[in-house]
Amino acid sequence: MSDETEMAAAAARAPEELAQIRIRNDWLIAADQALSDLRRRSRDGKLTTSDRWVKRAFAPAGTDARVFAEELLAFIEEHPHAEDAPAMGKQDLPLGYDDRPELDELGLDDPLPEPEVTDIVILYGKSGTYLYSKPFMSHSFAHALFNTAEGDDLATFVEVVRTESRVYPRPVAASDFLNQPYLWSASKVAGLFERAMNDEAYEDIQIVTTSLNESFFYSTRHLSPAQGAALAEWYGVEKFRNP
Repeated sequence: MSDETEMAAAAARAPEELAQIRIRNDWLIAADQALSDLRRRSRDGKLTTSDRWVKRAFAPAGTDARVFAEELLAFIEEHPHAEDAPAMGKQDLPLGYDDRPELDELGLDDPLPEPEVTDIVILYGKSGTYLYSKPFMSHSFAHALFNTAEGDDLATFVEVVRTESRVYPRPVAASDFLNQPYLWSASKVAGLFERAMNDEAYEDIQIVTTSLNESFFYSTRHLSPAQGAALAEWYGVEKFRNP
């Protein structure tokens, strides 16, 4: 758009309309920055809450930070966003404003397009609402972080075992819980399994030991005892012998 055409188009708009366009553009730019931060954190293995949008002052000048955070969460909820389910196939990542050169051609008074949030997953917990970008973080990892943030380690343990048994399917090595994002001790893992054994709601969670005496957990909802044992032996022993 030439400078003359741009000026003519702006002059044709009422001052009230221009003011609303500028206010909306400021909000959209702030939202795009907050979404970029959310995606970067997902890439770094972190969930994001709306509280971060308040503390990091993403809100446009003159806008209450908490109101902005509430509006951005509502914006994501009301627009097409990713499902809370394991990813199937390649996940597309929407482009932020900085990666869309066509926006450089817009004038200051031209309305910006709304940012896409098709990659954003929302997790609702008792302690807060958590968000992540699906192309950057797996469903199982996100839920491990979610349950940890909610302070429910038993739910984390059970969900990981059931998800791995159902989706891949494979059992989970007890040693996996010693690493990120859990960082649990071996005694804690053993204690969580004991709690699961004593709760009929988790009677499907079972343990199997490989020929190298390594413990694996699986769910009988998705794997039979024979499958659990065979897969544990494969992942714990044979896989390394047959690269």
